[in-house]
Amino acid sequence: MFRPILAIAFLGALAAHAERIIPPSNLFRDPTFVRDFVGSYGFHSDVEPKVSNQEQELLGTVREMFEASRFRDAEQEIVRFIQTIENPTDPEVAKGEISPAMVFVLGNLYFQADRTDEARRAFLEAIRRFPRFRRAYTNLGYLYISKSMTDEALPMLQKAIELGENSSRAYGLLGYCHLLKKNALAAENAYRQAYLLDPAARDWKLGLSQALMAQDRYEESASLIGTLIEENPNDKQLWLQQTNAFLAMEKKEEAVVNLEVLRLKGLADEANLNLLGNLYMDRNEPQLALLAYLAAMEKSAKLNIAQTLKSAKILSDYGYPDKADNFIAEVRKKAGDSISVADKLSLMLTEVSVAQAKKQPDRVEALLNQLLVSNPANGDVFLEVGRHKDLLSREEADESKREALVVEARTNYQLAARNESVAYPANLALGQMLVRERRYEEAMPHLQTALELKKSDSLEQYVSRVRRAADRVQVTKEKQEQKQ
Repeated sequence: MFRPILAIAFLGALAAHAERIIPPSNLFRDPTFVRDFVGSYGFHSDVEPKVSNQEQELLGTVREMFEASRFRDAEQEIVRFIQTIENPTDPEVAKGEISPAMVFVLGNLYFQADRTDEARRAFLEAIRRFPRFRRAYTNLGYLYISKSMTDEALPMLQKAIELGENSSRAYGLLGYCHLLKKNALAAENAYRQAYLLDPAARDWKLGLSQALMAQDRYEESASLIGTLIEENPNDKQLWLQQTNAFLAMEKKEEAVVNLEVLRLKGLADEANLNLLGNLYMDRNEPQLALLAYLAAMEKSAKLNIAQTLKSAKILSDYGYPDKADNFIAEVRKKAGDSISVADKLSLMLTEVSVAQAKKQPDRVEALLNQLLVSNPANGDVFLEVGRHKDLLSREEADESKREALVVEARTNYQLAARNESVAYPANLALGQMLVRERRYEEAMPHLQTALELKKSDSLEQYVSRVRRAADRVQVTKEKQEQKQ
């Protein structure tokens, strides 16, 4: 089982990767695809419009232009032809109608030239003129995908397939749309069809693995990604996707291996290395964790103080404050004089926690005094001062000194409680301190406030016990008053 502090880190890391659906490669810049896409012609009578002999002749000319990549010339030739037929300059020549096929080919040319608005209008016009125009639906779906308009692409691709479209690309992109809409089973079926038609395509296997992951079928997903890794050993995203599957299956050893492979290949980034460090902490290997955290810090172009301090806190909370101290020293060295005021505050507060773990009260006192000078109204600082005085009061044998420490702790807890960001821990800590002092009635308002700020069964039970203790004290007091 994960320890509580790491459970959050692992779940956060897993969610960050799992929610990121990897899009297909940029098919729209593949020369073969562009040629096939732009040069779509040879129309099928049942699902595509007929063309006249004159149009067929023009398409033959346009074909030659396609093969020579003279797309602009082809576009001009088609536009000229359409204008001649629909708006003849000779008054003796009657206006004619061009085939929707010509509008479709013009749309392809617009798309190739990255004039997507014109291409979209052309495809829609071709469909308006011939509602069963299969390839117009298909290519319009591709266009929407290229613009990340998957909601619009989905019905176009569905209609194309309904009309008989059976290419692996159409099925694969349909799967991609379903995956983004969280229709995991539909995505799986579409990707399987694409995979069946083109088993060598990386995108469809990767999409299928993501659809399986979305259905919690991690073993199948990890196995499929494994075949992809064999084919693409330097593809970082594949290693990370498989790592996600391993973590979901609690196969943390395999996850560590994957992250170490990325590290050795020089592909691991700061987040990957921090995750590796967390995994080593879960295995109770702090030295390896420290090395991973240090490597993560070195990877960062700009020091991420929040993340590095989170790693330091993990080391400290797991019982390795010395390693946490060493890590903080490295953080200070890398940060240098450029550290911001907010980051300096976070760094010193983490040092306070580490010093407390190392049982260095004088160091804690010195750090807190510095913080009070530089941050005289900060709620986090008041909270830490309150905790420090509270802890010292429990260890003080002299009663008068102990009471003075309790007063200081109470004052700082009350100041911290005014700050919304730490109101919950401040009220809770103050309430618990007053309970230890057997001042149950005074503790109740603070514990009740903490409960209102953050509901929990355990806190609710604790508050109930304190309330009963306060009631007993009140009853005893009333009895004593009656005797007097």
